[in-house]
Amino acid sequence: MAKQIALRAGIPVLPGSPDLPPGERGAEEAIAFAREHGYPVMVKATAGGGGRGIRRANNDRELISQLKRARAEALSAFKNDNVYVERCIDAPRHIEIQILADPYGRVIHLGSRDCSIQRRHQKLVEIAPASLPADVLEELYRAAIRAAGEAGYVNAGTVEFLVDPRTHQFWFLEINTRLQVEHTVTEELVNVDLVREQIRIAEGRALDIPQERICLLGKAIQVRINAEDPWKAFVPDGGKTIEHYLPTGGPGIRLDGIVFQGYRIPLEYDSLLVKMTVRGYDWEQTVQRLQRALDYFLITGPKTTIPFHRAICRDADFRAERFDTSYIETHPHIFEFPDPQQELENLRKFVSGVHTTVIFPYVY
Repeated sequence: MAKQIALRAGIPVLPGSPDLPPGERGAEEAIAFAREHGYPVMVKATAGGGGRGIRRANNDRELISQLKRARAEALSAFKNDNVYVERCIDAPRHIEIQILADPYGRVIHLGSRDCSIQRRHQKLVEIAPASLPADVLEELYRAAIRAAGEAGYVNAGTVEFLVDPRTHQFWFLEINTRLQVEHTVTEELVNVDLVREQIRIAEGRALDIPQERICLLGKAIQVRINAEDPWKAFVPDGGKTIEHYLPTGGPGIRLDGIVFQGYRIPLEYDSLLVKMTVRGYDWEQTVQRLQRALDYFLITGPKTTIPFHRAICRDADFRAERFDTSYIETHPHIFEFPDPQQELENLRKFVSGVHTTVIFPYVY
């Protein structure tokens, strides 16, 4: 349905099949689509989200296998095993446009975000604004506003696109009809409280933010501090207790999280612990601030993605702002960071000593 809306709005979309019927007939229709449009293709859960129920297939044999896996994952995550297939773009950039739309037909954009650095089709690092030519960004802004207008959309939302990094050709991907995890990078640059605006719109108020006020000055990066083991394919490390929690800080540093010392990480929910957003005047300063903030961020108990993010900060391509959705797979050296356990153990002992050694120079 979202694709139909995009097409009515004159926005290019990737070729895709309807929902596939179950069993052999579904497999036959999927193979027929792939042979018509060419491999690779993506198998996607119709009710999907958060990267779940998405599988890539490079040939007929993989497609049959991935159909079964995608259906099983979709049923487990969404209680619905409907899937479809879609043409796959190799190593695109994942660009999204934040919008606000009020009940009176007014839609504005709040700039772009680059969410290309992902694992298992789930975002790990988000950057605002996207580093694209100004004319390409303007096309994306106009397309996002048209899509929201065509749908009669009301509230905060995100229109997402895949962009070919070589030609800058783009395709509509989806509309996220909600506030997203990465909205903080937009807030930090445009100085608009998106949660407040979302509530105001839900109350029936008109937008009072002129489009010309939206000016993204500088750069912002958000990294997701997850309770995961990057060395083991990012397997979640839930069920553990935060033994020490010393959050980082400094100019341009924002933390959004609920964890604290003694917090037990639930097994039932997402592995996200803290969102750390870093803002700077330009890309180089923002990366430097990010690296310094990560160096001074201490969490002991579960394994986390902190050392992985530190390794990304040292990567030459990242520092040159060169990345796409294949970044993690094509940069295996970012997993070559030292085992943080010994360093954390030394820090833990030091912190424990500081907390247990109290000196009273005066007695009253």
